[in-house]
Amino acid sequence: MRLPMWLTTIPWLTYIGLGLEGWAFLAQWIDTPYRAYALWAGAIGSNLIGLDFQRFTGPLQYAAAFIGNLFLALSLPYAWELRLLLAVPAVLFFAAALTLRQRFMHIFTYTRYLWVEPLLIGAGISLLGFLGYFTGQWPWPMFLVAFPSIVLSAGYIQDAPYIAAGAQGGYVLKVGDPVPDFTLPNVHGRPIQLSQFFPHNPVLLLFVRGDWCPGCHMMLRTYERYKDRFYAKNVVILGIGPDPLGVNQAMIRKLGVSFEMLSDPDFSVIRRYGNSYQNTFLQKTMAGYEAGVPLPAAYLIDRHGIVRYISSAEYVGEFLDPTTIFPVLEEIEAGEPFSLAS
Repeated sequence: MRLPMWLTTIPWLTYIGLGLEGWAFLAQWIDTPYRAYALWAGAIGSNLIGLDFQRFTGPLQYAAAFIGNLFLALSLPYAWELRLLLAVPAVLFFAAALTLRQRFMHIFTYTRYLWVEPLLIGAGISLLGFLGYFTGQWPWPMFLVAFPSIVLSAGYIQDAPYIAAGAQGGYVLKVGDPVPDFTLPNVHGRPIQLSQFFPHNPVLLLFVRGDWCPGCHMMLRTYERYKDRFYAKNVVILGIGPDPLGVNQAMIRKLGVSFEMLSDPDFSVIRRYGNSYQNTFLQKTMAGYEAGVPLPAAYLIDRHGIVRYISSAEYVGEFLDPTTIFPVLEEIEAGEPFSLAS
């Protein structure tokens, strides 16, 4: 059964999580029912915010991770100096471990500096350990706050060698190659053929892994923010992902993306362009990825159908930095004014 659109485009889990953490904070001074469970409820709220990273990954989630965890640290029944010196840094380390790679994916990528998150998580757990040891009151709910960052970090560490192996030698297409044609449906089911834009317009193709991918959310938001730079030269922007039409429609609505998103559920285009790799664990745990796991990438194609730029396969994360495309964008011939009606 398909969920209503409004239910999939609003970050309910983030709001509920912040509410639970706010309750934990206020319960210090207000005698409320079930007050004894407020800290545990706040810790669950922190996990709900972490869970929403997979669906939204935006400024609200970044702010909620830090602000909500700060509420929890200040809710602990310790002297204020212990809260500020040990509890607050600990939970902020957890928030940083959850958010840093997503926010600065173009630097960290999917495969670099994989020691950063474990270091932050370990530092946070150590501070909480000191807090419990010195006071004799172990802050067990606070250890639960580390869970989302542990899961996310473990996922990147597990996936990194497979991405590196799959991206070795670059993608199938190279700069200077003619781009293979394809036809895929947009979110309204209307077929979009790549060659219909040539020789009238350049095209920017953005391959994403799916709605479950936090880095891909950042990618789509980033290019939405810079879209006028591409539209100034009448470049058509097309996103391509393996999700079905309804999922794509909900994703671009919740992310505020205005350009076309195309659906490639059978990986026909993703494989032809070489934007996939094999990871047995992910393929067994995610439905619809039996053919492989997509690699996010950006391609700039001139109005004559020739590839002029491809984001780095070695550092999968460069796709999040449009400034690497701008020098090539300035060199290509501008297209004609266009309009894509749904």
